[in-house]
Amino acid sequence: MSAGNKSGDSALSGLARAILYAGSRSLLVSHWYVDSIATVKLVTGAFRELPRGHGDVGPAEAVQRAMASLVTGGGRLAHPSRWAPFIVVGEGRR
Repeated sequence: MSAGNKSGDSALSGLARAILYAGSRSLLVSHWYVDSIATVKLVTGAFRELPRGHGDVGPAEAVQRAMASLVTGGGRLAHPSRWAPFIVVGEGRR
């Protein structure tokens, strides 16, 4: 994620930076259009991973596990085009 201060930087960089400055520790953002069903499954899967008590599972690892679950689940949601647009910005660990 760029600093957002140079001309040509994406609006997402500035928006993400503003949200992080406002106190959020991390964000889940997408780089392009996302499939609604895959998004719901990815986000709910990531939130399920966070409180499980696996030690230091932070947002990045929770999203990684949710992505892996989509892949191993097979079907159309296993294709990277469904889950690859997402990244965690900010602190990846708690």
